[in-house]
Amino acid sequence: MRAGEGLAYRRSGSGPTVVLLHGIPGQGRAWARVEAALDGSFDVVTPDLVGFGASDGPTSPTIDAVGPAAQAAGVAALLDDVGVRGATVVGHDFGAPVGALLAVGRPDLVAALSLLSGNMFPDTPIPFPLSLANAPMLGGLFSRLLFSAPSLRLMLRQGTGPGSPPPDADVYLGDRRQRRTIAAIFSEALSSLPELYAPVAAALESVEVPVLVGWGDRDPFFPVEQAERTAAAANGRLRIFEGVGHFLPHECPTELADEIAGLATAVSR
Repeated sequence: MRAGEGLAYRRSGSGPTVVLLHGIPGQGRAWARVEAALDGSFDVVTPDLVGFGASDGPTSPTIDAVGPAAQAAGVAALLDDVGVRGATVVGHDFGAPVGALLAVGRPDLVAALSLLSGNMFPDTPIPFPLSLANAPMLGGLFSRLLFSAPSLRLMLRQGTGPGSPPPDADVYLGDRRQRRTIAAIFSEALSSLPELYAPVAAALESVEVPVLVGWGDRDPFFPVEQAERTAAAANGRLRIFEGVGHFLPHECPTELADEIAGLATAVSR
């Protein structure tokens, strides 16, 4: 289905509404196992963000078109079109800042918020070798290598906890257009983190709905200290998933769905 500003989405089940926002790499299909665990008791809405999956997106994406603020506006338009209000919004990775901006910009749409394994701050250290993307002379070449399909597949493998198979690259990386969107968001985040994420951090501290922060204790990209900082800033509850890496919807879908269901049920009463 398609609504809002050209966003494709899936909707299944009935009950209190849960909106699932994917990360990067990713698209709505990354939530399939969580959707299956939820749709017996909940109305589950899962969009493809702008430039991902089956949603529309620019051929040459810029951060103004596909960054967190633009994505939050697109999701708001979608929820308006399909008649959703007071949903439990769940954002994984890049979906987390999108969800926070949505909760503050359109509080009528969001009754509860879950933030999973995503950066929310403008001063998060950029680890080596990602920091090379900003290096003079090397930056452009390194960025092309970093955001190539083989490199992104390696990221999927490295991002999972011990014993977990990597996520499906066809889903998470998608087609060439989706990979261009991934590269545009990553590149801008690495080069302009303070400007891009200062509004996200401000939104996080302004959220007035119940917040659940979920994190894997084996996340190689964002350590548990980042989870603790996120929960403290939002005055939220923290749930650590043991033995789990970065890709929670893939690695622990049943446990994650249970936490989401508890949050959505609590706010719907």
